Amino acid sequence: MNMRNLPKMLSETFAAKIFLVSIVSIVVLSMSLTGYFVFREWRSQTEYLDWQGEVLTRLLADTARLGVFAENPDMLKGPVDSVLQGKEVLYVSIYNQEGVVLAENTKQRISGKKTEFTIPEQERRETLNRLRRVGQFLSIDRKRDMVDFWAPVMAGPDTTTDEALFFSDRMFGNRDRTIGFVRIVFDKNILNRSLGKLIVNSSLIGLFFLLAATVIVFFVVKGITRPLNRLTERVRMMGTGATLEKVPVETGDEIGKLATAFNTMTDSLQIRDREQERLEHQLRQAHKMEAVGTLAGGVAHDFNNILSVIENCAELLQGRIKAKSSIRSYVEQIIAAAGRAGELTKRLLAFSRSQILNPKAVNLNSVVSDISLLLKRLVGENIDFRIALSTDDLVIMADELQIDQIIINLVTNARDAMPQGGRLSMTTEMVEVSPSPGDETQKNCPGVYARLSVADTGVGIDPDTRERIFDPFFTTKEVGKGTGLGLSMAFGIVTQHKGYIEVESETGKGTVFSVYLPLIDGTIERKKDENLFLPAGNRETVLVAEDDRFVRMLTKHILTKYGYQVIDAADGEDVLEKFREHADDIRLLLCDVVMPKMNGARIMCEIRKIRPEVKIIFMSGHTRDILSAHGCDAGDVPLLSKPVKPGELLMAVRAALDTPPQSERTGGAAGVNAAEEASADE
Repeated sequence: MNMRNLPKMLSETFAAKIFLVSIVSIVVLSMSLTGYFVFREWRSQTEYLDWQGEVLTRLLADTARLGVFAENPDMLKGPVDSVLQGKEVLYVSIYNQEGVVLAENTKQRISGKKTEFTIPEQERRETLNRLRRVGQFLSIDRKRDMVDFWAPVMAGPDTTTDEALFFSDRMFGNRDRTIGFVRIVFDKNILNRSLGKLIVNSSLIGLFFLLAATVIVFFVVKGITRPLNRLTERVRMMGTGATLEKVPVETGDEIGKLATAFNTMTDSLQIRDREQERLEHQLRQAHKMEAVGTLAGGVAHDFNNILSVIENCAELLQGRIKAKSSIRSYVEQIIAAAGRAGELTKRLLAFSRSQILNPKAVNLNSVVSDISLLLKRLVGENIDFRIALSTDDLVIMADELQIDQIIINLVTNARDAMPQGGRLSMTTEMVEVSPSPGDETQKNCPGVYARLSVADTGVGIDPDTRERIFDPFFTTKEVGKGTGLGLSMAFGIVTQHKGYIEVESETGKGTVFSVYLPLIDGTIERKKDENLFLPAGNRETVLVAEDDRFVRMLTKHILTKYGYQVIDAADGEDVLEKFREHADDIRLLLCDVVMPKMNGARIMCEIRKIRPEVKIIFMSGHTRDILSAHGCDAGDVPLLSKPVKPGELLMAVRAALDTPPQSERTGGAAGVNAAEEASADE
């Protein structure tokens, strides 16, 4: 093996890392334990040496008391030779009270090295004075390989019975008295040699265990890395996009659990791939719906232009026919049919877009009644469809078209849950939601609500599905029969209206969806009979900008008939050209939002640069939220939704012209800013 490649191998090979870390850990642990053991042994033997020296010194001081008192070397020779028999003892000496040696003896060291035991006079005098003061045992390390043990020889009234014959109380004044000193020198080389052998033996034992641990770690690491290598190979194959394969699970330990987890992940990835394919299909379906919605918006624009011509011509014709004429009923049927067609256009748009809320006070009962005919056609003949409305007026602040969308989605789901037929009931009622005692996390605000319930006798919903029923793109229908957006959109709309939805269902026993919308204290705006009063003009000049020729000519005819002077334009450039030509005369611009060559917001921006105080009214078959999405938001400028009835048109024109100048300037500045932002977005 090339040693230069060793660092790279250690950094890239997991097995080498484990092996190296394990060996280093074992070495550090072995050295630490060996050092700790040697330290404890050295400390124990040192304490034993000190204890042995203290015992021998005190024993010699006690046995040599009589000989020291008599200063008789012959009496001291026996105790000295006796103590010198110890293998650690190198030198023994006994001194009288003045520090004169009475008896001493030494022996040859095992090493044969000659040792000098003589102490300098000054040091010896200081040691003896210290012994006289403390009267206790002393231990002094004079050299690295020797230690001195000293003890005073005491005599007095506390001596033994035999010695009491020689030491009277009068002689020592009824107290112990130092009469001499003993000194024993111990050899520390014996201790050092013992510790050296201990270190060698401990090192050999540690080396043996290190070798054994190395072998064990090698096989353990090999056993660990083999399945890990298989896992690594499978992961590499996964990264290359190859077919996912499971790894064999050989053990039940952590490696086996890791292999099991990998196999579980493989199953999850396979499920995710299938789920991704399903979501991609649903996304394509959603794109189709978006395309249909875009198509519906375009069709609605052109269709509303056609309806404007039909409805306005019919109303003009109605005004020329006598009330008792038989032809008048036909004209009224045309007007009614045009009105229903306009409502149908709005309801079709409710299917295909998520619009900005346009809330107003509405009666939930009236909303359900207005859409009931459409629902009956939607449900079909094999389902018993019943509607029970509350006797109370359920006034809510809501966007009527979005409430229609909620009802249509719930009814459609209920119908699909009963493919063989069944019973579908829709009820409205007033309910009061009370706070739950002790529940600090209650998500539904207490209060009075209008409850709309849609109940069916269909297949029901299992608990797992009920947990995900409002998730976007989640559906239990077959491929191509559902996008999973209906209930999620309904949930979002209800939340926007500060309400909530509850679901009660049991498999095989039907489902009940309950929509709770907060009630308000208010009155419902009633539609006025526009034919009762149609305000006339005072020869004001109005510029009509409309790309549809029939709508443009009809609008011009209505305004001219009721006292206005009209200039018409067919596209954006034509509007600006005619406005510059008649800028001093034009009081109002009546403009379609979607125009050729230049949209309504750009036209408004350019005209306000010429005359900021000019009044503007927009007309469009689109709703304001769709206009905003296309960069045509005109701020607070009035917007007339096509088809525009003659009365609605005349009242809007009159209201705009009668607006006070100061208010118009304030609103105009805001309109210019909004228009400039829209123009910049384009």
